[in-house]
Amino acid sequence: MRRGWVRATVVLAVVLLAVYGTSAVAALCVWLNPDRDIRNFFPGADSYTTDLRTYSAEQQKVIEKRIGGKLDPDENEFKFYRVKKSGKIVGTVLTHQARGRYGAVQTVAGIGPDHKVIGVYVQRHREPVNLNTPSFLKQFKGKAADDPITVGKDIAPIKGAEQSSQAVAFSVKKIMVVFDVLGKK
Repeated sequence: MRRGWVRATVVLAVVLLAVYGTSAVAALCVWLNPDRDIRNFFPGADSYTTDLRTYSAEQQKVIEKRIGGKLDPDENEFKFYRVKKSGKIVGTVLTHQARGRYGAVQTVAGIGPDHKVIGVYVQRHREPVNLNTPSFLKQFKGKAADDPITVGKDIAPIKGAEQSSQAVAFSVKKIMVVFDVLGKK
């Protein structure tokens, strides 16, 4: 009888790790809908290229100090999607995945030529509330890397989704700091 409980516990632990362990904490995420996001963030833009950026030990220290925490182990390079119109770069898109209350929250941010947020979209989440409410997301517009971008300071959370709102805010802050340190062009 006891062996059956041990086996069931091990199986459950493996399943939970497979389902939640990697997706809930990993910071890297794929840009799922470039056409929609380019259309919404950069009207008239017609293409993008991917620019991979890695950081030095000194840049890592700067980023971690500015975000108030460590970079995730899988964050050894960042993808900067350089959005173009007629061959000229008109902005950059970055993605980040953070842990919400119910799992991974994948955030996409468009950054304009003035190095400020043009728009934010949550491309995937498991939260029971809609994280893409315009009143929440519009708070990020115009934010720069040196702005707090913190729930309770300059960002009001979605009622009943405070932890998930914080996940989005943290992702935007990290995106903006990484862009500031590694990606200005």
